Amino acid sequence: MDGGWARLDNIPGVAGAWRPALGTTARVLVADGHQLAPALTETDRVIARVDDLASRFKPGSELSRVNSDPRPRIRVSHELAGLLADALHWSRETGGLFDPTVGAALLAAGYDRDFSQLQERASAPVAPSGPAPGWHRVQLEGQVLTRPHGLLLDLGATAKAWAADRAATLAGAAAGAACLVSLGGDIATSGPVPAGGWTVRIADDHLGGEDEPGQTVSLFARGLATSSTAVRRWLRQGMSMHHLIDPRTGRPARGRWQTATVVADSCLRANALSTAALVGGEFAEALLARFRAAARLVSADGRVVHCGGWPSQGEELVPLAGQAGR
Repeated sequence: MDGGWARLDNIPGVAGAWRPALGTTARVLVADGHQLAPALTETDRVIARVDDLASRFKPGSELSRVNSDPRPRIRVSHELAGLLADALHWSRETGGLFDPTVGAALLAAGYDRDFSQLQERASAPVAPSGPAPGWHRVQLEGQVLTRPHGLLLDLGATAKAWAADRAATLAGAAAGAACLVSLGGDIATSGPVPAGGWTVRIADDHLGGEDEPGQTVSLFARGLATSSTAVRRWLRQGMSMHHLIDPRTGRPARGRWQTATVVADSCLRANALSTAALVGGEFAEALLARFRAAARLVSADGRVVHCGGWPSQGEELVPLAGQAGR
């Protein structure tokens, strides 16, 4: 297929394609196979735009220019201001468990390039780090951003989820059909939900096959996100690192859960809550209950908890005693 897309076969009732994107994979499904091409075109446009806006690894991206700008107060584009506003909103809502000021901590952990290249830095020393500066030190008034000197922003989670939401809306409109877009396991849908819902496999790794432990569910919500510390890992001087930083310590999160999946009315909301649940550790269930979020949590030893009405049907992992099905 054109544009680097490869067709996904053997998916009943839909047409789909996938390609590498944003350091992960993009997948697009449409209910009408004759309209797949325009859906892919719109998805390509969104992926290119979000990469130009928010990539930490692209020197010319707007976020990279913002992070390298020494001025404490600068004007940003309307779209980047929107991404920042979303990130700050969910920082406030989650009590700082979701925090866009962890850019320096990610660099300290060695995540300074595309994930596929991280093994080249396996022997590099671990730089000292401390708590993230904190979302409350970032001020946004319209398109005017104010932050302390040296504060490095990271919008990876927000940008990918935002892109999934936007791509699903635009691709669905272009296709004139129900549409699902997945960016690295961040899933957004648009249009009438197909009969029986979208069939989605939930596992630690979104690239895992049917033989990987997990659960297959029917998705009726507009958004679903899975955050996990079980993948995207690397070693630095024998220390295991991953990409989910606890802003309270500036170190990779070491909480009770290794994977959290949340459904919500948008992928952005689902992603913020799944990230906060992993970082929050023992507070995850209370946080999810406060938002009345349906979620699936997997502990480091492979046991599972269902929260907020998440279905237990088809679950392949062992439930934690007294907690499954809550």
